[in-house]
Amino acid sequence: MMLFACAVALLGVVVAIAHYIIGDRVVLQPMFREQTSGILAAKPMRDLTWTMFQLHSLVWAALGIAVLVNRWQDGSDLVVYLAILIFTVSGVANLLILRRPHPGGILLLLAAAASAADIFFN
Repeated sequence: MMLFACAVALLGVVVAIAHYIIGDRVVLQPMFREQTSGILAAKPMRDLTWTMFQLHSLVWAALGIAVLVNRWQDGSDLVVYLAILIFTVSGVANLLILRRPHPGGILLLLAAAASAADIFFN
């Protein structure tokens, strides 16, 4: 059943786009605007910080799409197990760090659940 694989891909991409845009506007740009003589004063460190922050977005989108492509190709469930692990750890960490329910963490946990359903129903 492709429904769950499509849901994983959609959730992964949606979370990635939201994290990329909102994270850049709400977290990174204000942080980079502040005057500092510390570690963020150097342009390479700002670039590295931006890259490491946005790397999560790339992983979530790529993993969601990989689950869908894997199902199309009738591939191994290893990719889906990896998706369950990464989405679950990311979602739980998001909820623990923010100490409150957060849409990103909830969507990541839904992506993990959809990944598990993809294995169960296929």
